[in-house]
Amino acid sequence: MSPRTLLSVALALCLMAGLLWHSTAGLSAFTYETLRQTQAMRQQPPVSDWQLQDDQGNLVRLSDWDDQVLLVSFIFTRCTSVCGALGVRYSQLQRAMEAAGSNRVRLLSVSIEPAHDTPERLAEYRKRFGGTRTSWTIARPADEQILSTLIRETGLRVIPDRFGGFAHSDSLHWIRDGHLVRISAWTDPALEGLITDDG
Repeated sequence: MSPRTLLSVALALCLMAGLLWHSTAGLSAFTYETLRQTQAMRQQPPVSDWQLQDDQGNLVRLSDWDDQVLLVSFIFTRCTSVCGALGVRYSQLQRAMEAAGSNRVRLLSVSIEPAHDTPERLAEYRKRFGGTRTSWTIARPADEQILSTLIRETGLRVIPDRFGGFAHSDSLHWIRDGHLVRISAWTDPALEGLITDDG
């Protein structure tokens, strides 16, 4: 192999290694979800003050809960898979918050299908899981532009399926003071500590 060929191969390998390093956040993330989680922890990107309509028809904004940590999940009421698990999890977390007398966390479920998920349907979703409005808000984006914004700002993937629904992330998005500070699994044991920790 000629020196010129060796140099070309070495440069190509360096380029590929650099691309791999960049696309995996320093070889720490090999799926899209783990990449999102890593980037949120490292960069804590800002999110805008999303305007939402809750299950009573009231307009609310993220800034309404600036003194709390928001745990944001994305759901749609026709979902027959992970949205049910998220509803059960939020109901469990809400009971744990009430038992601990904690109000440092606010649970927020946001619909990714606002055209279908009217306030009435959102209220039915809450009722299905026995949640109350004391610490759990269920809402939809006030318009399609806000839906696009929150998808872009969180990096959420929403993929239409063949059955009229969506495939989407079941991760929880931790928002504090207008920044996305963490993305975690809904099964993350750190959630209970978040609820009871006074720090």
